[in-house]
Amino acid sequence: MSGRAEGKVVLVTGTGGDIARAAAITLAREGAHVVGCDINVELAEETVAAVRDAGGSMDSLHPLDLSVEGDAQRWVEFALARHGRIDAIVNNAKAARGGSGEETSAEDWRFTIDRNLTLPWLVTKAAIPALKESQGSVLFIASVSGAQFGTGYPGNTTNLVAYSTAKAGILRLSVALANELGAAGVRVNTLSPGIVETASTLRSYGLPGTPRRELVSRPALLPQRTGHPQDIANAVLFLVSDDASWITGADLRVDGGWAASGGVGPMTSGDAETLASRA
Repeated sequence: MSGRAEGKVVLVTGTGGDIARAAAITLAREGAHVVGCDINVELAEETVAAVRDAGGSMDSLHPLDLSVEGDAQRWVEFALARHGRIDAIVNNAKAARGGSGEETSAEDWRFTIDRNLTLPWLVTKAAIPALKESQGSVLFIASVSGAQFGTGYPGNTTNLVAYSTAKAGILRLSVALANELGAAGVRVNTLSPGIVETASTLRSYGLPGTPRRELVSRPALLPQRTGHPQDIANAVLFLVSDDASWITGADLRVDGGWAASGGVGPMTSGDAETLASRA
């Protein structure tokens, strides 16, 4: 431990998820006081226990639906009451419903936009006064699919219309806020992961070594694998730390070279058979 986040109060949304859990543990190990939240009480409490077992400091308020403005404000006030300041926010929480542009219902569209674009905006909006006081930073977890449509494997596009639209909005929101808040000394950035090894990945793509999973890993350059939550957590720590004190309005892609390879590429007949098999 080098203390790269020593004394910082860092808010992390969606701490029941694998990436947010890795980020919370990493930040706490580096000296941050982490304040988490999640709509899933059991998973949120598991993360608090993991952070404390690792010797770190973490508070959590749950269950919360941060897509509701009152809950977002209540969480920020909880953090300020506990610690008196906010130095950074890591906007990680998300939820999505798939479907093509033609087939997605208005309800599913609103659900996905609310959880991936409106939610992080509401949280950040509530914390802006405190961030101005601390000259802190905001980090949005976006996605490679926000800048380059499609992700994961050839043909995986029709279920990403609302999600990719929301993540593209996050990229623009980050740049807008970086311009708006720069004079106050507040940094705003995005981090765009590729496919990362999480519980959601297992549900969507299957186990490592299966043909379906090989389609996920193929577009990566170095290394030729899916990412791990710790890969993202390491990047979170960098962008939150003072090592990134002259970085704002930027997007850091952590994708194993997925975007550089051109992304999903064309789907072959063999790919189609693999997808149909769901092996």
